[in-house]
Amino acid sequence: MKRYLQAECRCAYPEAEQAARIAAERIGEMEIETGETRRLRLTFEERETEGVVLEVTAPLEATIGAKRRRDFIAGVGELLRRLLAAADEASAADGAGDAGDAAGAAFAAGASSAGEGGFADSAAVFPGLRTGVCEFVPAVKDRVHYMPGHFGNSFEVCWSGEMKRYLEDLALSGASGYGDWFDPNDMPDPYNPHVYHSSSMFLWRRKKEWLAYSQLLGLDNVLVVTPNVGYTDQMRPEWVGVRNHSLRVQGQVLCPSNPAARETILGNQRRLFDDLRRSGIRLSKIVCAPYDDGGCACANCQPYYPTFLRLVEDVYRTIRPFYPELKVDICGWWTTEEEGALLREFAGGPAKAWFGSFQFSATYGVFALPDDVRSRVGGMSLGCFLHIGFSNDRRDVYTKTGVHSASRRIQSVLRSFAAADCRGFMTYNESFGDHFNAFAAGLLGWNPHRDVREIAEFYGRLLFRVRGEALRKLVRVLLEMEMLDGAKAAEWAETLKSVEPDVRTHRWQRWAFGHILLKAELMRLDAEIERTMPASFEAALPAMRERLDLTERLWRDMYGFGVLRHILIPERMLPDWYAVYRDRVGEAEGGIRSGAMADEA
Repeated sequence: MKRYLQAECRCAYPEAEQAARIAAERIGEMEIETGETRRLRLTFEERETEGVVLEVTAPLEATIGAKRRRDFIAGVGELLRRLLAAADEASAADGAGDAGDAAGAAFAAGASSAGEGGFADSAAVFPGLRTGVCEFVPAVKDRVHYMPGHFGNSFEVCWSGEMKRYLEDLALSGASGYGDWFDPNDMPDPYNPHVYHSSSMFLWRRKKEWLAYSQLLGLDNVLVVTPNVGYTDQMRPEWVGVRNHSLRVQGQVLCPSNPAARETILGNQRRLFDDLRRSGIRLSKIVCAPYDDGGCACANCQPYYPTFLRLVEDVYRTIRPFYPELKVDICGWWTTEEEGALLREFAGGPAKAWFGSFQFSATYGVFALPDDVRSRVGGMSLGCFLHIGFSNDRRDVYTKTGVHSASRRIQSVLRSFAAADCRGFMTYNESFGDHFNAFAAGLLGWNPHRDVREIAEFYGRLLFRVRGEALRKLVRVLLEMEMLDGAKAAEWAETLKSVEPDVRTHRWQRWAFGHILLKAELMRLDAEIERTMPASFEAALPAMRERLDLTERLWRDMYGFGVLRHILIPERMLPDWYAVYRDRVGEAEGGIRSGAMADEA
């Protein structure tokens, strides 16, 4: 294999330096079976645009123009898509045309163009592109990916190379921001002098590293704040909040109505945001969530939502000295319509000067924003908390079976934004299993009408370096997986095994193909177990044991899991038949049992 293309980057604008670096690295990774090394002359310059301008002046000369750092990187993503598609078409035996340009205008809604499909009518010569100019402007303003590193998930256990590559992928697909949560659950207070070495100290430093790299890429940093979740060493009996699932209260909570506990809550936020400011972390907004985790069911805190809003105001006033321009969004996860009415009064009253938007929760069973969502939110700015940690439905939620494929569901939700005047989304991710969905969401945020098959093709070429028939097979399976049809899983597994010899992944992304193949295998085994277990437990036992073995491969070899907590504990992530298996083979739970989780979590 020979490298056929190297980038010679001329950066005429400092905001484009990271885009130039990424372009040189990613283009340098491209390989084909024949052809000599060629050079692509790539210029980055400042342009007056709300998105990015891609101008191809000769087959191997292009200019990317933008104002924002992240938009330069998104422009590199579009250039990579075209180059990879051109390489695919050039290797085809039939000598078909340049598919890299055929979908040229698909990158964003409202692209202006010079010629059909956004390009001038000129011949394509491999490996070059057709000349022409396209301007791409995102249809959705905020395209943030919230990826909390906690519970033992991928974002908690990964290392710098993995996370930086992951963030670059999201920037290449058009993200505008990255979010995290400094989750106190299971953690001692890292700012307390009595803590000598702790997991929280290590993780808080790591989170700051991820946020620093995000802003290096030009992404907006967003923090989720669950105000009354406290550290383990603060769970004094007189301070602890009352948990109650019927009132949506769970987690490691402090009572906001207890004066000493309230001061502790505010002190936690003060120390964290002071540390972030001194560490050079820039923040665009925080997103406050009342529940999961959070809340308090004591009589003094009921009803809780007004208590929550008063606490949000106190939190804002506590951290404002460190971030005077900060805005505050409110997450709608588990929020009722009655609580929404209270929020409208709050947003138009005490919070008017600093309120950002209400994030409507698009989670299980939601394929579009409700027709009446605008009347529900009144004059509040509207955003969307978009759960992408499952495929078409929650049967594969979080880490149950590997990759999540929901590009059509995501597209359906985003297409409903315009009618509701919804200005952005914040996706919710819990593992590397959400990578494809996050990648697709970023691209669909620029153009909600983009062909999801073309997105999957770009993903396959970029992540796996496959093309031709192998690419077509992979794309078909990845898109079919969205409907979670176990009857097709055996065929998926065989198809993916036939593709595997052609797959080449980056050293930091060995999981990227593995969790697709393992999903097919796990679903195949679940289907077999469901068929055989009702008649004979013993007949199903070999498949059960193989399924558990492959689950361990997924969690440990693919995602790097170690100590799992909260929603990701194995008994919640294993299939329903596991309870029967555990009882029959004598795996006793013993005297330690994890707390009950809400069904809608």
